Amino acid sequence: MATPTASLKVQFDLHTRLFNNALDGIADSDANTRAHGDINHLKWVAGHMLHSRLNTITQVTGGEPDNTYGAQFGRGVALDPAAQYPSLEEIKAKWNEASPAISERLNNVSEEVLASKAPVQAPVADDSMRGLFSFLISHEAYHVGQLGLLRKMAGKEAMSYR
Repeated sequence: MATPTASLKVQFDLHTRLFNNALDGIADSDANTRAHGDINHLKWVAGHMLHSRLNTITQVTGGEPDNTYGAQFGRGVALDPAAQYPSLEEIKAKWNEASPAISERLNNVSEEVLASKAPVQAPVADDSMRGLFSFLISHEAYHVGQLGLLRKMAGKEAMSYR
């Protein structure tokens, strides 16, 4: 029997894998290089995605939010060229540590929770938790695409979907 979040979970799990694929073979030094002008570098985009998972997505799925990376990668925080960001390995390790628990919690999110009013308004017409989570999945897809493009701009092969 499909859960109320089954299709969202499929996308969430896909993004978990694609995040890792996009960062595969990227050296920390390459991750700190801006491809052009004031475009965020690969590490900042990856850190921003991690922050979103640890904080907002964790909260939406009933976990305890973690704002460890909020000051560096939170909503509205700009990349600071002088900042010391965590290593790409740390970002990937935290991503892979947190993602299975979030994915598992997605199996247990009820229709009642999804229909409840979200704690923050996402830029979608639906102000429910379902609308917020749908936006967050879209947010991840957007940034996975950025990682893929930044990967190519760093001279790497295209991101694998496998």
